[in-house]
Amino acid sequence: MSLLEGILLILILLIVYGVIVLILERKNFFKKHNISFYGPALLIRTRKGIKLLERISSRKKFWRYIGNAGIILCIITMIWIVILLVENMWTVMSWTPEQQKNLPGIEFGLVIPGINPILPLDYVVYIILAIIIAVIVHEFSHGILTCVHNLKLKSLGVLYFIIPLGAFAEPDEENLRTTRISNRMRIYAAGPTANFIVAFITILIFSFIFLSGVQPIKGVQVIDIVENSPAEKANLTANSLITTINNTPIKDVSDFLKAMRHVKINQTITVTYYKNKRFYNTTITPTSKYLFTGNISDRNKSFIGVNITNSLTSLIDILKQPFTTNGFLLLYSLPFLSYLVGYNPIAYPYTEYYIIKGPLNWLPPSIFWGIVNLLFWIFWLNLVVALFNVLPMIPLDGGFIFTDIIRTLTSKLSLSEERKERIVRNISFITSILTLFIVLYPWIVKYL
Repeated sequence: MSLLEGILLILILLIVYGVIVLILERKNFFKKHNISFYGPALLIRTRKGIKLLERISSRKKFWRYIGNAGIILCIITMIWIVILLVENMWTVMSWTPEQQKNLPGIEFGLVIPGINPILPLDYVVYIILAIIIAVIVHEFSHGILTCVHNLKLKSLGVLYFIIPLGAFAEPDEENLRTTRISNRMRIYAAGPTANFIVAFITILIFSFIFLSGVQPIKGVQVIDIVENSPAEKANLTANSLITTINNTPIKDVSDFLKAMRHVKINQTITVTYYKNKRFYNTTITPTSKYLFTGNISDRNKSFIGVNITNSLTSLIDILKQPFTTNGFLLLYSLPFLSYLVGYNPIAYPYTEYYIIKGPLNWLPPSIFWGIVNLLFWIFWLNLVVALFNVLPMIPLDGGFIFTDIIRTLTSKLSLSEERKERIVRNISFITSILTLFIVLYPWIVKYL
C-alpha cells in the first residue's frame, strides 16, 4: 500500500469514526455510560478491574522492591538517554545545511503506522497490538503501585480513537500530591519499568525460543540476471540463492568468484540454487565475459550472467544474540534498516531463505513468522515507550521523577516552603523545555 493510499484509508476511517461518534453523542449514549472526550478520542471510564489490581498489589513488599529498583533504573536510563540526545544534537549542529536538509522529518516522531515511515502499514496489525500492550502494561503498573501505597484509584479505562489506543489508571490527584515523595516516585517509575520488563521478557522469547531454531541457508543471493546470458537460458532467476557450483559449497561472494576462476569458457557446470522453499539443480555453460562488456581484458573470463551479493540472511544469527552490542543495536535499528535499505531479515521474501528446526518446526511458516514479527514489535515499542517516558520532561513519568528529585534536594535548604516549591517548579519547567528542544532539534532543523 502506498503512502497516498494509506492517508486515504486513514481519512475514510476518521470520517466513519466521526459520523458514529456524532450519532452516539446525539443519543446521549456517552453520558449514560460515563464516556467523555479527550480531544478527538474517547475516555471510557469504569471501576471494574480495580479489585483485580488491588488483589495483584497485595504482595506489597514485593512491589515495593520492584518500585525501588524501578526508580534506580529510570534515573540511570534518564541520564544515559539525555547524554545520547545531547551528543546527537551536537553532531547534527556541526553538519552543513545540505546534510541537515537530508535528515528525517517530524513524521518519524509520530506513532502512526503508514505516516511514520518506520511503522509501515504492512505491519499495522502487529504495531497496533504492540501499542495496546505497551500502554496497558504501563498504565496498569501505575495503578498497581498506587494500590500498594493505599492511595485511592478513582477509575480504570480505555482510550479509544478509531481503535483502542490503550488503557489508563486514574489515581486521586490529591492523594498522589500529599503522599511521601518515595511513594510517588515508585508510582511514576512503575510504568517505564513495566515496559522494560516486557521488552526484556519478549526479547528472550523472540531470540532464544523462536529464532534459535531458524537456520539460514548459506549462499549468494542473485540480485538480477543479465539479459540473454547463460544464466537466463538456464532459467535462473532473481532472488535465487546459489548454494553450490560443481558441488563446491558457496557461502559468500568470495567463494563464488573463487569457484568461477576455475571454470573455463564453454565448460558446462552444475549449479544448485534455492528458491520457493526448494533446492534446484541446473546446468549452465559459461561464455566469454567479453561478449557482454566489450572489454578486451574480459576475453578469457568465464561468465554466466548473474549479479550477486552476500546473503543478508546471515544477520539472523546476530538477532539470536540480543545482549551483545551488535545484537542490541541491530534489534533497535531494524525498523530503520527496513526503511532505509529495504531489508528486514524477519520479513518476506527473506524468510524464504530459512529452514525452521527444533520443537517449533511444526508451526506453519506464516504463523511462525507472524508470531516472530509480533514479538519483535512488542519488544521494540515497549522499549521505545519506556525510553521516551524516562525523559526529564513534564508530563512524562521521568519529568515527575526528576521534579521529586529536585524537591528532595531543595528540602534541605533554609527557605520557606513556598519559595522552595517555586524553585522546584522553575527548574522542572526549564529542564522540560530544554529536553523538548534536544529531542525535536534533529527533526525540525531541516525546516529551519
